[in-house]
Amino acid sequence: MALAASALILAGCVSGGTKVTEGDISGFQKGVTTESQVIAKLGPPNATSVTDTGVRIDVYTYVRTSPKAVDFVPIVGVLAGGANATATSVSFTFDKNGILTGYQASTSNTDVKTGVTG
Repeated sequence: MALAASALILAGCVSGGTKVTEGDISGFQKGVTTESQVIAKLGPPNATSVTDTGVRIDVYTYVRTSPKAVDFVPIVGVLAGGANATATSVSFTFDKNGILTGYQASTSNTDVKTGVTG
């Protein structure tokens, strides 16, 4: 398992999901933009929730990992290797008519340890 993870890290950066930038968000107006317009610009959300009052929440997540420099050092990389991961999540909230009522964005950074000593 550690060998497979190390192979992926050594292959370079890995990313997945839908990246939403501040520029994307600033193009949407609360009370005006529709859910269809958000989806037209960003694509389908990675997750959707619906509340008992008909409020919809569309979530766009994005994760990017990059190997640590130590991964490229023979033997040391196997012992102390890892990656840095950055994840972003942007949630758009729509009323029961599909009109944007708000959004929330967050970013987190994680130190992923894949080495034997990690």
